[in-house]
Amino acid sequence: MSDDWNDYADGWDGNSDVRTYAARAFAALDAYAGITGGGWQDKRVLDFGCGTGLLSEKLAPHVQDVAAVDTSDRMIAVLQEKALPNVRALHLDILDSSGQGAGEGLSGFDLICASSVCGFLPDYKSAVAALAGRLNSGGLFVQWDWLAPEQGGSGLTEQQVRDALRDAGFESIRVEHAFTMDAGGQAMPVLMGSGVRAAE
Repeated sequence: MSDDWNDYADGWDGNSDVRTYAARAFAALDAYAGITGGGWQDKRVLDFGCGTGLLSEKLAPHVQDVAAVDTSDRMIAVLQEKALPNVRALHLDILDSSGQGAGEGLSGFDLICASSVCGFLPDYKSAVAALAGRLNSGGLFVQWDWLAPEQGGSGLTEQQVRDALRDAGFESIRVEHAFTMDAGGQAMPVLMGSGVRAAE
């Protein structure tokens, strides 16, 4: 598997597993936060590591706007071609703290989503803490990631997710199995971790 997400951009939306993952993630989010229930029209959302925006597409009709960010310029190009009316597709690394102005003004969010992103980050804990700072007081952070197999491998454990959310200062932390994907006859569980930014 390539380390460059640009290599997957062109065929990403045509992959039925990718579309199923996004649909199940959104269904889990809706069950938890009531996104489609009508109370989110004035809310701002950050889709962190948005890829081609499959989750952003599902969120957009129910919220005020979505800032969809990804470090893959080709993934962002695919999203930009969709011309979704209230989705800003942004090619940048908002975790880059080198002073280049990355993500300037990208704060004050009511919801930050990270779908199958956190497990690939070099410093997961620091990333969650940085994202927490971009939420409004009472804002919600939700992530979905592969559950790490017991014998090792990629993904995150429930304890890793719980620790990262706690260390970032979140309250009302929940970590649960959200759904399972089938990969060549092998069941691959997906964790959903969530927390609320404490009121200041």
